[in-house]
Order: sequence, then C-alpha cells, then structure tokens
Amino acid sequence: MKTICIYTRICIFTAVCFLLPVFATTEVFRVHKTIMTKMPESGNTECTAGINDAVVIQLPQDTSFLQAIEIEIKIPEDIAAYWDSVAYSFYTDLQQTPDSTRIDYTGTRMYINTIPGRLSLNLVLPLQENHSLKQNPYSVLLPQMYSLEDKIIFMRFQLVMKGIPESFDKNYFLITVKPVYVDKGRLQLDITYPVDGEQQSIKKPYTVYIDEKQVALENNTGILDTGMHHLSLISDYYRNETRTFSIEQAQTTTLVVQLRDITPTLQFSVPVGTEIFLDENPVSNIDTPFLITQGEHIIRFIVGGYEVVQKLQAVNGRSYIANLSIDIDITESE
Repeated sequence: MKTICIYTRICIFTAVCFLLPVFATTEVFRVHKTIMTKMPESGNTECTAGINDAVVIQLPQDTSFLQAIEIEIKIPEDIAAYWDSVAYSFYTDLQQTPDSTRIDYTGTRMYINTIPGRLSLNLVLPLQENHSLKQNPYSVLLPQMYSLEDKIIFMRFQLVMKGIPESFDKNYFLITVKPVYVDKGRLQLDITYPVDGEQQSIKKPYTVYIDEKQVALENNTGILDTGMHHLSLISDYYRNETRTFSIEQAQTTTLVVQLRDITPTLQFSVPVGTEIFLDENPVSNIDTPFLITQGEHIIRFIVGGYEVVQKLQAVNGRSYIANLSIDIDITESE
C-alpha cells in the first residue's frame, strides 16, 4: 500500500468533509469529459470514466417499475491505494443540457463523498419517495435526489487530494448501472369482440374484476403485484369470461380474451341421413353451432320414417346440443 503525508491526508479529508453539504449548493464547474450512457428498458448499461469526468445516465422512457438505480463502481488499484483522493458527487438543476462535447456546467450539488480504499463501491440511488430499499453492509443507500420525472442522473468525479501519482490520469472507473424494480408488473388485456352479420365488431359495456375486486383499466392496462391473479369479465351483453394469469416483476403479461355473444347457440349431433327442422325450417349445416333467439323452439327429427319432436327453452348465455341417438336394446327370451 502506497503512503502519503499524514498531514496532507488530514487536511484534504477535512476539506472534503467541509464540502459535504448540509444544504444543496449551486456551483459552476468544469469537467474533463462528459460520458453519456443510456439505460435500456431492461438490463444494465456500462461505461468508463476518468477521475475528472462527468457521467450522465439517461433514464429509460418507461419508468413504471423503476424505484431506484444501482451504480456499481469498479475502482482501480492505484486509486484504491490513495483512498479519499477522489470524490464523487451528484447534481440537479443543470443550466446546460449535458452532451458529450460539453465540459462547463452550472448546477446544484446535492451530494458529495469520497471513493473508499477498496476495489468496488455500490451506490443505490432511490427514484421514489416511498421505496422499499433497505440499508445493507454491501452498498451505500443514497438520499433521494431525483424522481421518475427526471430525464437524467448527473454524476461527477473530481480529484480532491494533492500529491497523487501522475499515473492517476491513466486510470478509469468501470461503472455499471443496474435498474432496481418494484415488485410489480403490467397486465395488458387484448380484447376481441364478436361481430354481426356485416362483420362489424359488437362493442358493448363490460366490467373487469381482478381477484374479486372491480377495477378500471386505462386502455385495458393495469399495474399489479407479482404472482398469480384471477380475472373475471362480467357483462349483460357477452358471456362471462374468467382467466387465471401470472404477473412477473417489471414484465408485461398480455391476456387475450375473445368475448362471445350472449345469444344462445344450438348444435346438432345426429345419425347420418337425419332430417332436421328447427321451428319448421330445415337445417342443413350442422358442423358448427349457430345462433338462435332466446325463448321456445321446436326441434323435429325425421330418420328412417320415424319422427321425434322436442321443445327447447333457450336462455341467453347458454349453449345447447341436440343429440339424437338410436339405440338397440337386446334381451334374452326363454
């Protein structure tokens, strides 16, 4: 481990402590370079930065499930040996729009601290006031300085100690930015409506229940806790639909629901050659169910010179199968 003058270290450490803000302060400052890195909708992003650089983290467009970001800093051995020689700080209210060609900024410094004498540093930066993050021995839980409405996170490195080796300029931090999600996911309903005789969608009101509670989904989309859920679609115009589905963390679950007309349906299952009449109208196509009106109907079968007549009281929301079977009963006689 390299050593430096104890007096120098104490003086610089005292100066850095003085910099630690009780209240946010506005500063005009210059960086050597601005590093721009963009967080994807899911997954991590990486970049490298020097001891006098700024790192600008651009948040993803969809921050529905983002409650914080974790910033993992890999510290070069030379810098770790000279602990407290480099500080990191966060700024808000920048008067200039950061980009890779800008080096001069004016902004409000919200937090500052020094790089410790170890090879890695994990920072957790909350983006929500009511977050579920807990302090632990492996990371530093920072105060909330940004919100989900902010477009960027501005982080700056700066040298705060004299007498460091010239080799410092050749060392770079490896920075990995990871999302920290809330334990929720998105439900997206994909609703298909029945069509009329002109193939136009029949759109009527329906009510959505999730886990036995009525909910109002905006654009058929809602945010739910992770785990298993039960969906019910109730309507006076469609048949009731139920589904069981799973929500995964920070993921979208698409649930396809085909709404069915409440009009009762009728299907036939008869021997080949059977003549079928519904309300005295002959029926020719029996391969698929067809719609009938609610109320009483007369079904008549004719097969092999025999005629069978049956009444049907059809009710909305029900499906019926008219089954004609011919049975032969053989008994033993003495």
